[in-house]
Amino acid sequence: MGAEGKDYFVYLSENRLCAAWGCTASSSGYTEIKPGMVYPPVRHPDDHHFDWERGRILQAYQIILVSAGRGRLQYGPAHSVMEISAGSIMLLMPGIWHRYSPDDRTGWTEHWIECRGSAFDFAAQAGLVGPDPVYRSNADIDGAFETIHHLARADANANQPVLATLGLQLLAHLAKSAESSARNNSFLIQKVTRNMHSRCSDPERPETLARELNLSYSHFRQMFKEHTGISPKRYQITIRMQRAQDLLANTNKSIKEIAAILGFNSAFHFSRQFNELYGTSPRNWRAHLHPAGS
Repeated sequence: MGAEGKDYFVYLSENRLCAAWGCTASSSGYTEIKPGMVYPPVRHPDDHHFDWERGRILQAYQIILVSAGRGRLQYGPAHSVMEISAGSIMLLMPGIWHRYSPDDRTGWTEHWIECRGSAFDFAAQAGLVGPDPVYRSNADIDGAFETIHHLARADANANQPVLATLGLQLLAHLAKSAESSARNNSFLIQKVTRNMHSRCSDPERPETLARELNLSYSHFRQMFKEHTGISPKRYQITIRMQRAQDLLANTNKSIKEIAAILGFNSAFHFSRQFNELYGTSPRNWRAHLHPAGS
């Protein structure tokens, strides 16, 4: 996408008209970082500038489009590392630690707008955006940033109310993208759990499942837990033990035979996991279910 000129940035004060509809555009800008350049450039206000060692915490929402180059983002209390490539959008939330930088070999081109207000607060609190801060851009988002740059360069203060509406437009696109991603993730996790059920006697390691989906294990685990309430490993253990309960209740197979059916190395290993989950041994569980003489 073009940027209609050279680097720029503007910072804007509060605006009553913007506040009335729940979004105030407080900053926007465009920067092209060449390979090997020092990052970030030392030219922003103290509350927005940061260095890599300290990172930064903002008091507003920033939407950052990287249209060329690549780099990385570290975000949140766990300092999770995320790869940023051309077409990535970073949505940075207020009060959350982060740091990001372009790859020294490629540099990158960044476009941003900063907003604050009740519309963004509601979207965050309602889960319409986040918790994953990285999205993908599209033609509508690229076009919105083109208009933002044009208006901000022409007269940012006079155009601040329109910039605010463009911030809301970007928020709507990200919320739509997050909803679509959530549906896709839900379908993906349903597929994974079906695979787990069909292979409960020969389960794949969760790390292997993540690699097959081209996801980092930390991202896969977080996504899985959001949809099921438990970790992939715990889910695998639970469905194996549920199958064990079925075999204990409805067959006369020995503990050793059931352990073998479920793919455990030994009856001892099976009994230990069963006891950890249910607080009793498989033998005692079966005896309680079918007392002698009943």
